[in-house]
Amino acid sequence: MILQENSAARNRGITLASIKGIIGNVVLVIFKMIVGLASNSIAIILDAVNNLTDVLSSVLTIVGTKLAAKGADKEHPFGHGRIEYMTTMAIAFIILGAGIGSLKESIEKILHPEVSTFDVPSLAIIAVAIVVKVVMGRYIKAQGEKYKSDALVASGIDALFDAVITFATLVSAALVFFFNFDIQGYVGAAISVLILKAAYDILKEMYNHLLGIRADDNLVREIKETIAQHPNVGGVYDLVLNSYGPGETIGSVHITVPDTMTMADIHPLTKGIAVHLYKKFGIAMTVGVYAENQPSVEVLEIRQALDQVVSLYTNVVQVHAFYVQEEKKVIYYDIIFDFDEEDPQGTLEKIKAEMQKRCPEYTQFAIVDTDFSN
Repeated sequence: MILQENSAARNRGITLASIKGIIGNVVLVIFKMIVGLASNSIAIILDAVNNLTDVLSSVLTIVGTKLAAKGADKEHPFGHGRIEYMTTMAIAFIILGAGIGSLKESIEKILHPEVSTFDVPSLAIIAVAIVVKVVMGRYIKAQGEKYKSDALVASGIDALFDAVITFATLVSAALVFFFNFDIQGYVGAAISVLILKAAYDILKEMYNHLLGIRADDNLVREIKETIAQHPNVGGVYDLVLNSYGPGETIGSVHITVPDTMTMADIHPLTKGIAVHLYKKFGIAMTVGVYAENQPSVEVLEIRQALDQVVSLYTNVVQVHAFYVQEEKKVIYYDIIFDFDEEDPQGTLEKIKAEMQKRCPEYTQFAIVDTDFSN
């Protein structure tokens, strides 16, 4: 119930911030279009068009947030949260189209310049627009960070970016007004390039989200520290986090526990960890276990031998899930290589061969693991 309330509050907050952005941008579009058409200024007209794309971005943010809030169903058991990533990409394509159109118009202005005229009220309106954009940008970005909305954060950053663009427009207009020196076509081209870069950056970030990116180091550390607080947890490994949209994360993790614990002991421990993580982070976590040997001379010697062998290979990041069944003569371990290792399976076989020489009476059950998180 609490998470549902938080989700509803998040949606309301994102929608309210987006509506405020729409109203502010519509006002800016109207005034800039009036000034741009009256003064025959391509730079100001393109600036107004850029603000119009911000209106469309805010509309898409609202629509995406509403659609992403839809719960899980049979066909989409992980929910619809990733729709927010898709709408953010749509926003980026809108910005990309605006940038291409702006660049075309700016090149035309450079090749076929037309006389522009400005007056003091026009310059004042542009100056006020800069202040409005800065205030809007800071507010929308802050709301996006508060509600963990990538689309809203992107809109806020874009608004702050627009303030810089509008300032460049003001400078070019001032040059025309005071010195009759017109560089608006070039300013428009520069604005277009910056718009295109903004679109590229957003597309790249959303592409990474959809493809899957490494979990944030700070979040990983907090999760591991939270798990380590529970009794009998010797280590935390294999933390995997899969995001299905803002606030919708499913993961898995392994912990080491003494091999003297029974299933009756392990069950409440893993269940307690899962509930703790869900309440604290809103992450649905599956908790697996690795057994940890009780100290013995033979186990310590085998571990020392493994550490010595592994130290010969610089691309090894970590060895975990180490366990020795002394009676059955089996050694278990997982090895994580960094992503520079060209042949992890081949290197593992070399490590196993070296271990076989040192512990000939033992068989080995070893696998290559993946470096999902730090």
